[in-house]
Parts: sequence; C-alpha cells; structure tokens
Amino acid sequence: MNRIIAGFLIHIEWGYTCYGGSRVASTNGDVIVSCENGFEKLNGENVLELVGGDETGQGNLADQVLEDLEVYWEDINDRLMISRMVSDSVVKGMVSAVGQEAVEKIATKELEVVHLKQRLQSCEVGTGNYEAVRLLVVPKAREVGNCERFSGCAEACEKHDKMREDLHYLRDVAREQFKKAKKEIDCARGFNFMVVGYDSDMVALGGQEKQAESWLHVGKMLECLETTLGTVCTKADDILLSSKITLCEELQERDLSRELEDIIIKSVLRSLREEFEEKLWDQNTQFCGIHNVNWLEKLNNISSLRTQLDSIVKSLSISETGLVCLRSHDLEHLHHKAFTNHVTPTSLSEENKTLDESNTHVPESYDFQQLKHMSKEDLVNYFNIVITKMRRDHESAMHQTTEKYFCLKREYLKERGSPVTHRKDEEFDVLRKKIPEVIFKLEDFLLENERLPTLTNNIASMGRMKDRLESLLSENRQLRDCLTDKKNEVKVLEAQVSAAVRKMLQQSLAEENMLNIVSDLKSTVEDSYIEASLSEEVYRCALRELIGKLRCNCEDSNMQLLMMQEIYDTILRTAAIPAETTSGYEIENSEIESLMTQGLSGMIFKEAIKDAGEKLSDLHREVQIEKEFRIYFETKALEKENDLRQEVEEKERLKQEILVLETALAQKEKVANNLSLSFSKEREQFELASREVTNLREHASQQQTLAAVSNRELELLRAHLLEAQEQIEMDKMEMGKLNQELDQTKEVLTEARKERNMAVALAQETHDKLLYNETREEKLREEMEMAINNIHGLTNLFNDFEYRISGAIKKNNLRLEDATSHLKTFTNTANALKRTGLIYKKRMEGKRADLRMAEAEVDLLGDEVDTLLRLLEKIYIALDHYSPILKHYPGIIEILKLVRRELSGESTKLSRSMPWKG
Repeated sequence: MNRIIAGFLIHIEWGYTCYGGSRVASTNGDVIVSCENGFEKLNGENVLELVGGDETGQGNLADQVLEDLEVYWEDINDRLMISRMVSDSVVKGMVSAVGQEAVEKIATKELEVVHLKQRLQSCEVGTGNYEAVRLLVVPKAREVGNCERFSGCAEACEKHDKMREDLHYLRDVAREQFKKAKKEIDCARGFNFMVVGYDSDMVALGGQEKQAESWLHVGKMLECLETTLGTVCTKADDILLSSKITLCEELQERDLSRELEDIIIKSVLRSLREEFEEKLWDQNTQFCGIHNVNWLEKLNNISSLRTQLDSIVKSLSISETGLVCLRSHDLEHLHHKAFTNHVTPTSLSEENKTLDESNTHVPESYDFQQLKHMSKEDLVNYFNIVITKMRRDHESAMHQTTEKYFCLKREYLKERGSPVTHRKDEEFDVLRKKIPEVIFKLEDFLLENERLPTLTNNIASMGRMKDRLESLLSENRQLRDCLTDKKNEVKVLEAQVSAAVRKMLQQSLAEENMLNIVSDLKSTVEDSYIEASLSEEVYRCALRELIGKLRCNCEDSNMQLLMMQEIYDTILRTAAIPAETTSGYEIENSEIESLMTQGLSGMIFKEAIKDAGEKLSDLHREVQIEKEFRIYFETKALEKENDLRQEVEEKERLKQEILVLETALAQKEKVANNLSLSFSKEREQFELASREVTNLREHASQQQTLAAVSNRELELLRAHLLEAQEQIEMDKMEMGKLNQELDQTKEVLTEARKERNMAVALAQETHDKLLYNETREEKLREEMEMAINNIHGLTNLFNDFEYRISGAIKKNNLRLEDATSHLKTFTNTANALKRTGLIYKKRMEGKRADLRMAEAEVDLLGDEVDTLLRLLEKIYIALDHYSPILKHYPGIIEILKLVRRELSGESTKLSRSMPWKG
C-alpha cells in the first residue's frame, strides 16, 4: 500500500537529496511531496498530485489478477480435458477389447454348435437301418468330441488368463498416465508459484492461495479418477475369476451328468439285452415247433406245384406267344395296381420315372434353402402339392398306356380276325388266374424255408453272445473299480487345487492392497513435501515483503524527522518577519471547512471501497456457484458412465449365460458320443492335474518369495516415512521460530507506525494553520475529481471482469452441452446394441426351431424310404425265386432288371453317404 505524506512550504527556497536518490526542489508557491517511491514538484494551483502512480498500481494489480485467473481457468480446462480424454480412451479400449473377445467366443461356439448339429443329423439319419455302421462310427465321434471338449476347456482357460493379463497391463498403463498427469500438474503449480514476484501485494497472495486450492482440487479429481479406474479393473478381474470358477463348476457338473448318463445307458443296455434274450427264446421255441412239421411233404408239394406250372406253360401253343406277351403286360399292370395299394406316392413317382421319364415331372432335388426358411404348415402344403402333381402325372401316364394297349389290341385283332383266338383267350384266362395263386403259395413255402438257416444261425450265435456278455460284464466291473479309484484321486487333487487357488487369490489380494497402501503413502509423502516447500516459499515471500515495508517505513520516518527539523528552522526564521494580522474567526471557519471536506472525502472513499468489496464478494459467490454446478454435472456424468458400464456388464453377463446354455446343449448332444475312451481320458486328466499341482506349487513358492521381497520393501518405506515425519516435525519447529520472529517484527512495526502517526499529526497541524481557503477549495475539488475518476476506472475494471467471467461461464456451458450430447450418443448406441442383441436372439430361436422341424421331417422321409426299400427287396426276392418260371414272361424279367438296377444304385448311394454320416 502506498502512503503519501505531503508537506506544504510557502515562500521557501531550498534543496534536499533523499536517501533513495530522488531530488527535491521547491520555488515560491510550489509544494514538495514525499512518498515511498520519491519526491515530486507540485504547482501551487494544482495543490496535490499523487506520486508513484497509486491508481496505476491498483489498475495493474487488477489486470494481473484477471490475467492470472484466465490463465488458471484455461489450465484447469486443459487438464480436465486431458484427464477426460485419457479416461475415455482407457474405458473405450477396455470395452472394445472385452467386446471383441466376447464376439470371438460367440463365433467359435456357434461354429461348434453347427458342426455338432451336422454330426447329429448325419448320425440320426442312419440309426434305423444301419446299426453296424453306426457302432463303427460312434467311437470315432466320441474321440473327436472328447478332444474338442478338452481343447475347448484349455482354450477357455488360456483366454481368461490373457484377458486378465490385458486388464493388468491396461491398469498399469493408466497408472503411469495418471502419474505423468500428476507430475505435469506439480510442475505447473511450481511454475505458477515461481512466476509471482517478490514485491507482490496481499491481493496477489490471496489469488495465489486460490490457485493452490484449485490445483489441489484438480489433484483430488485425478485421484478420484484413479480410484474409480482401479475399482473398475478390480471388478473386471473379479468377474474373470468368477467366470473361471464357473467353468470349473461346469466341469464338475459335466462329470456328474456323465455319471448319470452312464447309469441310464447301462440300464437301457440291460433292458435291450433282456429283450434280445426274450426274442431269441421265442425264436427257439418257434424253431422247435417248426421241426415237428413234416417239411419233406411240403417240399414235395412245392416240386409238384412247379411241375404243374411247367406243364401248364408247355401246354400253351407256340403260335400264341404274341398274346402271351400282351397278357404279360396285363399281369404287369395288375402288379402295378397291387403295388399302388401298398406304396406311398413317392414310390409311384420313382416307378413312373422308370416307365416314362418324359411324361413325369418329379422334383429330383429340392431347394433346401427355401425349405429351411419355411414353417411346418408351409412344408406340409408344399409336399401335398408335389404329391398331387405326381399322382396326376402317374394317372395321365397310366391312361396313355391303357389307351395304347387297347389300340394295339384292336389292331392285332383286326389283323388276325379269327374268333378262335377269343375262345382260346377265354380258356387260357382261367389257367392264368390260377398261376398267381400258385405263386403266392410258393412264396409262403420259400419264406418258411428261409427261416430255417436263420434260426440255426441264431442258436449257434446264442452261445457266443453269452460268452461275450460275461466277458463284457467282468471288464465293466474292473473298469468301474478303476473309475472309482481314479475319481477319488481326482477329488482329492481338486480339493488341493481349490485350496491352492484360494491361497493364491488371498495372496494376490493382499499384494494388491499392499501396493495400494504403498502408492497412497508415496502420494501422501509427495504431498507433504510439496506442502512444506509451498509453505516455505509463502513465508519467505511474506518476510521479504515485510522487510521491504519496514525499510520503507524507516526511510519515511527519517525523512519526516528531517523535514520537521527544517520546517521548525524556517518557522523560527520567519517569526521575526512582521506578519499580517488575521482574525481568529476566519482561521476557525477555514479549519471547520477543511475538516468537513476531509470527512466527506473519507465517507466517499469508504463507500467506494464497500461497493468494491460487495462486488468482489458477489463475484466470488458466483464463481463458487459455478464450481458447484460443474461438480454437479461432473457427478451426473460419472453416474451416467457408471450406468453405461453396468449395462455393458449386464450384456457381458447375458453373453456368458448364452455361452453357458450353448455349452450345455453341446454337452447334451455329446452325451451319446462320450461313452468310450473314458479311462484313457481320465488318465490324461490325472496327469494334467498332477502337472498343474506341481506348477501351482512352484508358483506358490515364487509368490512367497515375492511376498518376502515386498515385505522388505514395505519395511524400507516405513523407515523412509518415519524419517519424513521427523523432518516434518523439524520443519514445524522452524516454522514456530519464524512465527515468533514475525510477532516481534510486528510489535516493532506497530511502535514505528505510532511514532509516524504522531509526526504526521504535528505536520498536519502546522500545515493546516498555514493553508489558505482558496487553495483548500481547489484541493478539495481536485480530490473529488480524482476520486470520481478512480471510481469510474474501478467500475470499468469490474465491468471488464464481469464480461470475462460471463465468457468463461458460456464456454463452460458449451462444454457441458457437448458432454451431454456425447452422453446421449452413448445411450443411443447402448440401446441399439440391446435391440440388436434381442433381434439376434429371436433369429437364433427361429433357426433352431426350423432346424428341429427339418430334422423331424428328414427322419420321417428316411423312415418312409426305408419301408419302401424293404418292400422292394421282398418283392425282388420273391420274383427272383421264380425267375425260371418268369423267363417266359419278358415284361416281368424287364421289371426285375429295373428293380435290380434301382437297388444297386441306392446301395451305392448309401455306401457313399455312410462315411459322410460317420
């Protein structure tokens, strides 16, 4: 604060050089003014001018304060933007990494499900007719399923470990970035404190304290961000650990389900064995009953029937071969009618293909992609339409053939033109009607003859089956005993492994807690060092300012004493000069007026200072309100970020549940393929478990060594902390001493101020007596004008300050609006992801339902094809037995050839398709 001591000298001519080096000169009617910064000459007309630029100094201080505030706000905004960008980048990286890994897992699981469904379809198509091939294929499928299962478990564990390593790496990177940000903040804080000069005022000190508080607030915000990131990382690590534990639990559930399935399959095998034994006993009883029949008589009857048929055929005239051929076509037509009564439209379509491929329009290959997308009702309607088309084509073909037959018959009769043929036809029709009856009898006899070798073979195989069953039962008992022993061993090893895992988790948690404590202690030590350095710098600055002020006050007091001595000398010299007499009334009036003017000026200055203080307090309140709003919006943003993180965690949890369900489905589908090779797999599991136990023991020993090293480091840190506390106590003692010295200097300053005030009072009394009324009035007017100008300048400064603050507030509002828009985009993306997840779920469910429907329909079609093939085989066998008789009927022989070709073609197709099914 600049303080002015003015002395007025009238009709004095003298010169003086002050200690500061400024020159003082006075003339008649001039005024010499002394101040801390120096002396200047004042005209008698302008009475008083402030020396050293009091108002200019105040204006410069206000500008400096505003510039410092702007720089401070800009630095805070930059730091906050950097911290937000860092946190956003870290969170986005974590979310993207977790999402990519989840997508990869889902893709792999979907591929596994597709492969398993294909294998199921291929296995289920051939279960009804090709049991031998199925028994050969099942062990291979089991081996593949077990290998896939163990490889999937190992891959899942490796992925969990990789995810945890990535999380730890990201956490370390984030910590390093936070440390760098803290170091930059500390550097910026030190730079701001060094920028302030040694001759700053108390206002500058107050602004410095506000800056320090704001930097501390920024540091706290960074610490909060670091703690939140640490909590997020720990939660993610816990989630990964829980998922790993759930995998172990799922493996245990798989083992239990396998045991249950083994029990169920054993019961099923027992029931099948009992049924098979019952069937064999029934066949034996039938065979024993059949032996009682006179088979020789039946065979003789068959031979007699064949001789009769040969005689009937020979009795037919050679000239009527054409009619026989035509009537063989009639028999063929009758056979086709018999087949149509017992065969489905699909077989009719196949036969019509062989007869007339040009007139049929059977769809040989369906568009399976269209069928997959159809529902059950659409498929039924589609196949009904196809069947009706096939029937119509068949009926049209039959109609055409009958018309051709009748036309040919008419032409033939016209060419022959004899009625004898008609009579012969009528006679031979009776014989030809007897032929199918004989054929049916022969078929019955042949079937009975075929049963004989099958029954003998069954009796011979019974003993073999019993021996095999006994050997299998003994092997099963041995394997059960081995399995129980191995299961007990595995349970013991699992208990040991679980205990080791728990110990490892506890140790890891303890290590993390210790690391957090160490980091907190380090941060507190750094903060204490920074606070001590800041307090030392503040006290040094304050001491320097106080010492400078004391020096200035001492110089002012010395100057005042010298001035008073010279004034008294001049008064004594001028006492002898005859002075004009002045009335006492005028002197009293002038003194009263001067006192009134001084009171008014003091009131004006006080009111101006009060207004300025009120404005400053209002601005301070507004700034605090803005800070509160900013904190409120930041908390809202953090809450929204937490909500988004929770939603992401829920999505991950749902994905994990989907994966668990898919794995459960895969396990249920693999149950049929996981019956063999259990003993070898359990041996491998035992060896793997023993290896894992050894690895865990080695890892535990390594962790124990690491824990010992960390304990040593903690002890060293504790020793350093104790030393730091001792240093802090020493610093506190030094601060107390400095405070005592400050109190002593304050007492000396108060005494000097009192002496200076006494000297000033004496000087003012002497000057008041010497001043004139005119000079006092002009002086008061000029002082009022100067005060008004100062008030206008202060108002302008405050208006500029308000304008800058309003601009900063607008910038902050715009930034908050940008943040809200970003949050809205994030919420929209999250909602879109939810919707896409629901859509994908619905699509998966629809695809599963379509696949199940297609599988059921394929099974039905396979059953129908099997029944038709069996009928064709029976017909072919029956006709093949009568091949020497049917040689006389070329139409029937052609049909046999066609049937043979079709059966050979289908057998080749089946032989080609069976390895694919396996």
